[in-house]
Amino acid sequence: MTTVFELSPPRQGLGENAFIWSNGAALEHAQRALYSRRRYAKERIYWAFNPQNDPRVASLMRWIEAMSNGLATIGLTKFLETGQRGALITNADYRTNASPGAPTQPAFDWITLPNLRLTCDRIFQESVVTYKPQLQVVVFVFLLSVSGNSMAVWRRKVPIPEGVRVANKDAIAHVMSTLPQDKVVYVDECV
Repeated sequence: MTTVFELSPPRQGLGENAFIWSNGAALEHAQRALYSRRRYAKERIYWAFNPQNDPRVASLMRWIEAMSNGLATIGLTKFLETGQRGALITNADYRTNASPGAPTQPAFDWITLPNLRLTCDRIFQESVVTYKPQLQVVVFVFLLSVSGNSMAVWRRKVPIPEGVRVANKDAIAHVMSTLPQDKVVYVDECV
């Protein structure tokens, strides 16, 4: 069954509590595609698909664009809470409602750089080690294959609104000063 997201904003507005966290549920079935050691990352994780080829992905990408200010705010909040580079990640096939009777919407997780390193995927890791957390938030969208052995992934970088950056400038500066300076990427084979 294909579900296409409505492009209406979250019912409670664009605040942090308006977006739904999956608390790992959206990633549960993706473990094999993300972390399996039986296949190389390039055989599990695919980056070159057109998002318009699947209506779930296309509508979710439009939703992310429409909700970019709110997503950037919650992404910055997670960066400040964890003190680690990371990204928002969402499963294009996973949706839930904030409350009974509410329309379904995507659910997000915060995936940190140490977890992305375990994938051995170069693009996942480079996306997070090279972005500027004080200016933007990386959002990954994935769609699992039917077998769950592989996934297609898309990436968006959403800018953090100026007002949010200014309001959090001291906290951002503190966390940035504690981040490791090395920008190591782990891959599972030589290129």
